[in-house]
Amino acid sequence: MHRWILGSDWTTEAELETTRELVSRLAADTAGRVAACIIVAALVGYAASVLLALVWASLIFVNEFTELRIARQIRKKSESACRWQAPYFAHLGLGSSLWTAMCLTLWTTGDVVSMLIAGAVLLGILIHVSLFYNESRLQTLVTGLPPVIGAAIMIAWSALSPELQGENKVVAIVALGTLVGYLSAGAYRSLMTRETVRALVTKTTRLASEDPLTGLQNRRAFVDLVTNQTRAGMAPILAFIDLDRFKPLNDQYGHLVGDEVLKEVSRRLMQPGFLAAARLGGDEFAVLIAPSDVAGEDQGTILNLHERLTSPIHSDAGLVSVGASMGWAGAGTGGPTVSELFHAADVAMRRAKIERLGVVKFDPVVDSAALASSAIEYALRQAVPDGKIRAALQPIISVSDGKIVSMELLARWPDSGFPRDPSPNEFIPIAERLGLLNDMLWSMLNQALPTVAATNWSLAINVSPSQLTSRLFLVKLSAIVARHHVPPERIELEVTEQVAFRNVTENCEVLDEARRLGFRVVLDDFGAGYSSLAILDRLPLDKIKLDQAFVGELGDRAVTQKIMRATVALAHELGIACTVEGIECAETAALVASFGCDQMQGYWIGMPELVESTAHRIDLAS
Repeated sequence: MHRWILGSDWTTEAELETTRELVSRLAADTAGRVAACIIVAALVGYAASVLLALVWASLIFVNEFTELRIARQIRKKSESACRWQAPYFAHLGLGSSLWTAMCLTLWTTGDVVSMLIAGAVLLGILIHVSLFYNESRLQTLVTGLPPVIGAAIMIAWSALSPELQGENKVVAIVALGTLVGYLSAGAYRSLMTRETVRALVTKTTRLASEDPLTGLQNRRAFVDLVTNQTRAGMAPILAFIDLDRFKPLNDQYGHLVGDEVLKEVSRRLMQPGFLAAARLGGDEFAVLIAPSDVAGEDQGTILNLHERLTSPIHSDAGLVSVGASMGWAGAGTGGPTVSELFHAADVAMRRAKIERLGVVKFDPVVDSAALASSAIEYALRQAVPDGKIRAALQPIISVSDGKIVSMELLARWPDSGFPRDPSPNEFIPIAERLGLLNDMLWSMLNQALPTVAATNWSLAINVSPSQLTSRLFLVKLSAIVARHHVPPERIELEVTEQVAFRNVTENCEVLDEARRLGFRVVLDDFGAGYSSLAILDRLPLDKIKLDQAFVGELGDRAVTQKIMRATVALAHELGIACTVEGIECAETAALVASFGCDQMQGYWIGMPELVESTAHRIDLAS
């Protein structure tokens, strides 16, 4: 019954919040209410009865004073505030009844002036109710019902009273009935409007924090919850879940069955004792669990959850099943921050999926390397767009005269924020996996090309097979080079032999197009992998770079020297220039020069330097 009167979503907690808002508004209007009481008491005393005015004003001021004490308790953010709700609403009802009783007393005197005062005050009560007590149905009922009942009594008295005759009776009944009806309807519409707005705000807030398919929290709301839990001093358990075999199931039976599976998985995640569950995206989920004081119980809880998730699911396609890879970590093992806790759970989940272990608890010893990689990935996503990956240049000299003829563009990540700045071997594979290589290259070119433009050097840039798969790569590269007024003939694209084993036909077409645009193509790390002489004929090349693996054994092994001498001769026979990497001493440089190599590169020639240092050196030289 009370749900029908107060609303289907009514709760004492929600009513307490609206009551606190009401208390705040009324506190700001205290002076206005006191002034109104004084004015009305003066009018009643002047036009009707001084005794009535004194008694009524005394009761009203006692009621107002009582409100100060009750309101103070309502404002407290404690459980005791709920106990003061009933006294507060009793106070509101009493105050409205006192005002209505005074209006009835004046109306029944039959005196025209007194009746005018009573009617005006009654209408003022209803206006006050519509303005201040429309946050909830309970507020409106408690404060609005007494004046409405009072109006009904006044209308009935007017109809039955022998003191009112003819036009006076008709005017009193019609005027009072019309105005009271209009104000009551207005108060009701105001209340309904506020309820509609509040429902829309609640729905919008819920949608902003909820996954629309499963009803679980979304990533943002879940992260906020975990953050609040840790700030409150709790040490919850975080588990990441990735469904196995979901994509094949989705492809075989369709998205409707896939959605059924996701909804059922979500229902199985919403277990008593779990603090929260979220869908992070696709078929990835997360749960937050309160830790247990009993040894081994946390592991048991996770295993039971895994068993529930992997049991068969009823769907329109019949019984289907998916696996689940789960990784979990506690705040104590994951680290002091929310970010590290999420990383730990994610790393453990990835290990569970890769090694097909089902459930894995984060192990700082086993997972430390993966955690470091995950942290680098997290930081790299921001470092690339922020331009924190810096361009470094390493010189390449001509063997004939020892002058710098080219610079190789290398990536560095100084001031990364890690105890040790990640090396290119650590962050470049991650950048390729994340699809950030092109953005990184464009940023470094914008840093390095102004320096190269001021010289006659060429610039060698490393290009991965994944970059060559995009036809837009050469278009963007050409635009950047042209913007910095560097001829494409001074840009060398260094590719590895992987281009001969991945989409070789398409890669060769791209490299041919690059040469038509004026770029030069260089085969990097020749001899380091599975290189065969056929590659020299298969790929459109301008130069090869012999890997430093040759150089390491060059002084001790005669066979290596013969291989290098023959490779250089073959390259020259094919019209291909030859550069040797890894030159670290004068003796090696002299030996390589005797083989007829065209260019040399290595730490003995020059260390990689950030672009600013290279530009400064050019300025000093000029």
